[in-house]
Amino acid sequence: MLSAAKWGALVGVAIYLVSQVITFVDQVALGAGPADLNHPGKITLGCLELLLIAFAFSASGFYTGRETRVAGYGAIAGMVTFVVYGALISIYSFGGRIHLGADGATLGEQIVIELIVVILYLIISALIGWLGGRPGAAQGRARANRLAAAQAQAHDQEPANK
Repeated sequence: MLSAAKWGALVGVAIYLVSQVITFVDQVALGAGPADLNHPGKITLGCLELLLIAFAFSASGFYTGRETRVAGYGAIAGMVTFVVYGALISIYSFGGRIHLGADGATLGEQIVIELIVVILYLIISALIGWLGGRPGAAQGRARANRLAAAQAQAHDQEPANK
């Protein structure tokens, strides 16, 4: 469990920093302004950022699975990555944030909408983290088996001290 928190936090901070660099490059190279769906550069950088965030969920799951040899902990690591990234992006985002709230909705409706969005993102990050944790766990088990076989072979080759 500690491994999931560790890798989730490390990858969450790393993807936050990468995301801010991509946003900075977007603002400097392509001009500050609202998102333009007709500008291929802005669309490309937005898609790159989205793919890197999905990769981050998978990477945190992979490293956690490799360390613990349990794929399920990869799901927890993916969720921790989302929580850390979301917390950091809500504290500061270069160039500001786009408001995605429901205009004209009451406060209660906005809270329900935000809860649904957060729950959906947690589910998606857990699934992607678990998918990354599966090969990580398999690699971790294979590494442990190789190490155990090498230690057994070294033990068998030691001369008996009598």
